[in-house]
Amino acid sequence: MNKEKTCQPKVFVKTFGCQMNMRDSEHVAGILIDNGFRLSGTMDDADVILFNSCSVRKHAEERLFGNIACLKGLKKKRPGLVIALMGCTAQAYEGKAMDRSSLIDIVCGPGNETDLPRLIKDVLKKRCHIIAVDKFNKKRPELFPKYREHKFKALVSISEGCDNFCSYCIVPYLRGRERSRHARDIIREVKGLAGRGFKEVLLLGQNVNSYKAECGKDFIKLLEDVNKIKGIERIRFMTSHPKDAHKELFRAMRDLDKVCEHLHLPLQSGSDRILKLMNRRYTSGKYLNLAEEYKRIVPGGSLTTDIIAGFPSETDSDFKKTCVIMKDVGFDSSYTFKYSPRERTKASELADDVPDDVKASRLKSLSELQCGISEERNRRLTDKVVEVLVEGVSKKDGEILTGRTGTNKPAVFKGSRSLVGRSVDVEIESVTAYALRGRIVR
Repeated sequence: MNKEKTCQPKVFVKTFGCQMNMRDSEHVAGILIDNGFRLSGTMDDADVILFNSCSVRKHAEERLFGNIACLKGLKKKRPGLVIALMGCTAQAYEGKAMDRSSLIDIVCGPGNETDLPRLIKDVLKKRCHIIAVDKFNKKRPELFPKYREHKFKALVSISEGCDNFCSYCIVPYLRGRERSRHARDIIREVKGLAGRGFKEVLLLGQNVNSYKAECGKDFIKLLEDVNKIKGIERIRFMTSHPKDAHKELFRAMRDLDKVCEHLHLPLQSGSDRILKLMNRRYTSGKYLNLAEEYKRIVPGGSLTTDIIAGFPSETDSDFKKTCVIMKDVGFDSSYTFKYSPRERTKASELADDVPDDVKASRLKSLSELQCGISEERNRRLTDKVVEVLVEGVSKKDGEILTGRTGTNKPAVFKGSRSLVGRSVDVEIESVTAYALRGRIVR
């Protein structure tokens, strides 16, 4: 048996991108394990190096191909090494991926990812090159591999693809139209996780609000069903689209005891003109009303967002409107990005006319503004007691524990390693823009 184990190919998985990419990598890793592969901790020790990359922003693509280029020496030293590319970038480039890097042996789109065990075995046996991107826009088979990267927190995809067609976003062209998983499969997955001791689930979708199962259940009904599952203590979800966010969702967040009080609601811009060009289908006024309703219905809840700096034709006046809304809403945190054109999208037809140095300057201004707002928001928690799910131990100090509040704020505090995976009450003693620091009171 030991001899058989040593013959099992070892795979190293490297992920670039969002939680959806992370879940896809984890899912594929589990499928590979179930098909006789082993996971490797390093590239040097792997028979197969599998890259999963997002194509939403150009920077991620550049990092991906830069990482692949660095493997030239390793590939020369070990000609049998298989390099595979999966995910959105694979679907975007198709055969051109191998033109860009001759080191790549497999190109596998999101719809074909469950075929990777067979594809990899074919390449290892036949030493051929494979492009598998033909299952675009098709619903994936329901597989439930046991492998999870975390011991008590789990990512659970509830839908794939997107129907919104925001003018800057390539997701509908690479992951297809929105397809919701059947509620029974999601519940089965979460019950299985709960039975194995998982405490928190993060429900994922390009737009979770528009979840609609074949059985007729909507997102709120799904939240209600997951909330009933014994063993699960926390339910998170992302990402929500403002055009589909509403009072009923906020009330569900308030009334369902396991649903965390954190809403990620991408703004993207505070200018109505830019929002229209982005095809976001809401105005800054509607967004402000939503934010006010959320804070009224979920008092003490946190609100985070995404913002793009330097969208085509964005003026100083447009940018100032974004800054005004950031101040008015008072986001707990924000993910800010420089606009980069993506082929196939409507925005790529517009002139990318905001100079890069202006984009960089605006991005810096957004970051500095958010930093001040975040610290002010966190300061309100000083001397308050909050519940924290202990996630791990600090790498710098073994006596310092790390975790997150129900509002998704990072917290650090002294405690025993035995508390990892448990919820504790922490009194906040000091804060920064990025974290809370306190002491355990229970």
